[in-house]
Amino acid sequence: MKTDVVIIGAGIVGCATAYFLAKNGIRSLVLEKDPGAGLQASGRNAGGVRQHGRKAILPLAMASVRLWGTLAEELQCDLEYIRTGNLNVAVDGPTVEAFEREAAWEHQHGLEVSLLTAAECQAMVPGLSKVVAGKFCPSDGVANPMLVTPAFARAGRKLGVNFQFNTPVTGLLKQGSTIRGVKTEAEEVEAPVVINTAGPWAAQFNAQAGCPTPIYPGRSQILITERLPRQYIRSWFSIRGFGYIRPTVSGNLVMGTGGARNDGYSQHFDYRAAQKQADYWCGVLPWLRDISIVRAFSGITEYTPGAEPYIGAVNAAPGLFVAAGFSGEGFCPAPLVGKIMADFILGKEPQISLADFRPDRFVTRINAGQPLPAVVYPLDKMFSGSLAEADLQEFEA
Repeated sequence: MKTDVVIIGAGIVGCATAYFLAKNGIRSLVLEKDPGAGLQASGRNAGGVRQHGRKAILPLAMASVRLWGTLAEELQCDLEYIRTGNLNVAVDGPTVEAFEREAAWEHQHGLEVSLLTAAECQAMVPGLSKVVAGKFCPSDGVANPMLVTPAFARAGRKLGVNFQFNTPVTGLLKQGSTIRGVKTEAEEVEAPVVINTAGPWAAQFNAQAGCPTPIYPGRSQILITERLPRQYIRSWFSIRGFGYIRPTVSGNLVMGTGGARNDGYSQHFDYRAAQKQADYWCGVLPWLRDISIVRAFSGITEYTPGAEPYIGAVNAAPGLFVAAGFSGEGFCPAPLVGKIMADFILGKEPQISLADFRPDRFVTRINAGQPLPAVVYPLDKMFSGSLAEADLQEFEA
């Protein structure tokens, strides 16, 4: 089989890339190992469209929020996108200091954020305890992740995108260092352009092309409550270093944490972690003790050294592009990243610097045997005691 572009993975980045390519007259073949689009992390997250608290990816996140405002009309689908605002609270002094540094960085880049007192945070979230201070971004919001990736897939299919599900890619076709397509279990697919958006599975293909991109699988967990009689929490609300709660349009609360190490790529739900998660939240918001959890699930996410993604061309392997490794923060920038990947193929330069996300940024260190930045799994960090095991015991008492 021959095609113009092969995209590995039908997550939100892959489907968005395929859509924007098709919109510009380039039809692609999307190969996905699962039976549908968005069945991994793209559909198993809380749908945060968030900017503040970001590092190098902040300018990309800000530009992404502007794109999110037009997506429902473009895709002809209600994505349940709402600018709820985003309240991030601190429960200790060092986090307050981090908020102050972040706010200066964010103001420098033109993002509107406010530093709040404990009383101001408590006014926004009734019953909130243990809070020291907070930071609020009014332009952050949420969307429904179970709607967004399928919407991109439907819109792309209408424009001629070809999806093949239950079709895992097993390797790359190469002529020298140049990428000429991919291999599946059934056939070889020739294409002058291959775009690797395989999320936690992306590193193997980059390695085959001679460009090691360390990406490690994690597992995040989400709890969903029953519908509440009134809206207690109106914005995305998070405790730095622990997790988040956000409202839904139907009146439920979505409660999640960062990921844990997951070398086996498991989607097993960890009830011990869920118990600690619930216990901590009930200590911070006592009224949650009267709310039932009606659904819970886990998903495979991805983490990189330094927690920044890989976006761009693989220079050592002409024809190969990658967008992966978003460290649990990929939902917000994904639509714009898809547009940027399409622009690469169309010969257009991105208007936002991607220098910090070069796919080959660790190659020299790896070849020299030098250490890489740390890979941090937030949930494991919490269990090791960073998020006050003493606090958990106090709440349980």
